[in-house]
Amino acid sequence: MAEQARRPRGPTLGVVGCGAMGTAVAELLGHGGFPVLLAGGRRRTADRLASTIPGAAAAPLETVAHEAQLVILATSLDVSQREIVPRIHGHLAGKVVVDVSNPTPADLSASAHDSAGEMLAELLPKSPIVKALNCVSARRLRMLAHGGPAPTVPIAGDDLAAKQCVTYVLRRLGLDVADAGPLCHSKWIEGLAELLRRLGSEEGLGDAVGFRLLRLDQVDRTPAGRAAIVPADRYEFGKE
Repeated sequence: MAEQARRPRGPTLGVVGCGAMGTAVAELLGHGGFPVLLAGGRRRTADRLASTIPGAAAAPLETVAHEAQLVILATSLDVSQREIVPRIHGHLAGKVVVDVSNPTPADLSASAHDSAGEMLAELLPKSPIVKALNCVSARRLRMLAHGGPAPTVPIAGDDLAAKQCVTYVLRRLGLDVADAGPLCHSKWIEGLAELLRRLGSEEGLGDAVGFRLLRLDQVDRTPAGRAAIVPADRYEFGKE
């Protein structure tokens, strides 16, 4: 019973990519009490990372996509397009996919779309895509895990239930969430990421900068100042 009590509870989340961002996201999820499945470019990278995170396990990419209830693509847009999506698009049908990438000028010039989120949605037409976490650096996520101030995470997506799922996860981790509207608005979120990079450079702060939305006309409804939200049943979240 004691072992069962220590086991993380909640939806199983998948993280694809064990680079700086994938590592920071996985650590925050694990310490936030979520079971996490990790897939890295090299299996041993995921194995090493999983050994340091409570409730985490490494698995092949296809297994992560098949078993996780929500999948976070912590890989560059180019890698997702060429290497990740072709292998797992069938496993992701009907599942929420979180895109944390920011496009390069070359990505945008080669596409008819204005954002990485829309490009990914074209490749995964059966998966609701939610743009999130692309404005938060890996460093800021690690700072949050150690008691640092919580930045605001703007999200965008066309599926309301999918956005509710992502909001549930992010708020459970202590992050502030702002809904920026449909997925086509992800271009503005990606533009914000570029602005934050430039501000960090000009201020000499690097990737330590973050964005926080100040809501002057709202009254806090929870002790943490965040409106309560429940996970969407449509994606079987919160059925512990």
